[in-house]
Amino acid sequence: MDNEIVSSLISKFISGEEISLSLANRIEVILDSEFPEDEMIQDVVLMLASYRPGGGEYLFDYDQLAPALSKVLEKLKSIG
Repeated sequence: MDNEIVSSLISKFISGEEISLSLANRIEVILDSEFPEDEMIQDVVLMLASYRPGGGEYLFDYDQLAPALSKVLEKLKSIG
């Protein structure tokens, strides 16, 4: 998959434009399939798998996930 597509989805999430569970799941699937060997990205994949918009016990919310996705976005931009 083109990095621009997943970058666009991540940007939409980070900006708060869309923070739905379905978008998080879509990003999770793409990152997991495209970067299975990248430890940092896989850590974020696990966060995405445990994301709920309102958070909860043992779950990540937007405020926890957005900074992690920002790091992924920076990495994607650096690898083109």
